[in-house]
Amino acid sequence: MMKNSVLLTLLLLLMPLLCSCISDNEEQAWSLQPGDPLPEFAVEINGIMISTDMLRGSKAVIVFFNTGCSDCRDALPKIQDAYDLAMSSGENVRYICISREEDEEAISRYWQENGLTLPYSAQTGRTVYNMFADSGIPRVYISNENLIIEKVYE
Repeated sequence: MMKNSVLLTLLLLLMPLLCSCISDNEEQAWSLQPGDPLPEFAVEINGIMISTDMLRGSKAVIVFFNTGCSDCRDALPKIQDAYDLAMSSGENVRYICISREEDEEAISRYWQENGLTLPYSAQTGRTVYNMFADSGIPRVYISNENLIIEKVYE
């Protein structure tokens, strides 16, 4: 029951915030949807490569962001709250924040200034992002233990 309450809390916190601050392509935006499998990706977080397969067996919350996006700046503290709740409850949920076109130095500075501890991967391009969508951030994907997307917030 605790597992569902933490994810429900995350969903309730994010719903009013996620309205795609940066929408690049208003017409026919493409995005993975509930029921789709997670794509095969790998990102480095704190010197460790995290791949799609490493998420198998746990829920995953994958967040795409850029700290220059006002909606992302509004959403990140709420995601941090959900992350803190999940970590304190011992829930088997992996959080991965992946930047879209933002470098390590900018993100590290923003994380420190705002007291964030969420695990993140700095991506200066869109290679990983484009596996999930073609426009709009913030964007949050929640997948189940079998690597199937259950919810998408864009």
